[in-house]
Amino acid sequence: MQNLPTAEVYEKEFRYMPWGILIHEIMDRIAEDVPQEGKVLDLLCGTGYLLSELKKRRPDISFVGVDMESEFIDFAMERYDSIEFKAADVLKWTDDRRFDAVLCTAGLHHLPYEMQDAFVGKVAGFVGEGGFAIIADPYIDDYADEIERKLASAKLGYEYLAATIRNGGTDDVIDAALTLIGNDIYTVEFKTSVAKNRPVFSRYFGKVEEHKTWPETDGGGYGDYYFILRR
Repeated sequence: MQNLPTAEVYEKEFRYMPWGILIHEIMDRIAEDVPQEGKVLDLLCGTGYLLSELKKRRPDISFVGVDMESEFIDFAMERYDSIEFKAADVLKWTDDRRFDAVLCTAGLHHLPYEMQDAFVGKVAGFVGEGGFAIIADPYIDDYADEIERKLASAKLGYEYLAATIRNGGTDDVIDAALTLIGNDIYTVEFKTSVAKNRPVFSRYFGKVEEHKTWPETDGGGYGDYYFILRR
């Protein structure tokens, strides 16, 4: 496991961390934009929380979740048995189906920088005719060297921790927020900047639509973003 919280703490994070704002906005997008009896794939799906909430709103949709962490998939399969979950390496997993929507929320930064481009290409390959992808992640300020990257990571981590405390986060969630700071500084996780990711998205998708959900500042800097991607 990549220094991740337990599955139980992972699901609590949506209540206290800023990330919960983004997840609820994506839920609205999927609920409104996926056609009746559609198919949705979530790559690096974690504990399946997002798909389980979407299933409540759109029971007609067929949902598939794939993650590399077997503990999270076991958790998801035990609690959300109406959804198809797979424990697999997302860069190697294949499926003949094409989907109306392909999601990756807070998953990209768990892949080393040199693997992220190939993963975005993998996402694009699963999008069916007329479909779309949503890739969402926390981003740091842009950086030119390793010192700037570490400082940008520390800045994001502090602001995330402060927001979690202000939101009344429980001690276990605050501990998880503290762990994120070290993970990012020492590249246990691999967060990058919007400026560095946008060209990757444009390589595989003709239309790249940017949305920022936190903090309430102009785009381009650190914070939580999701991108709606269409061919």
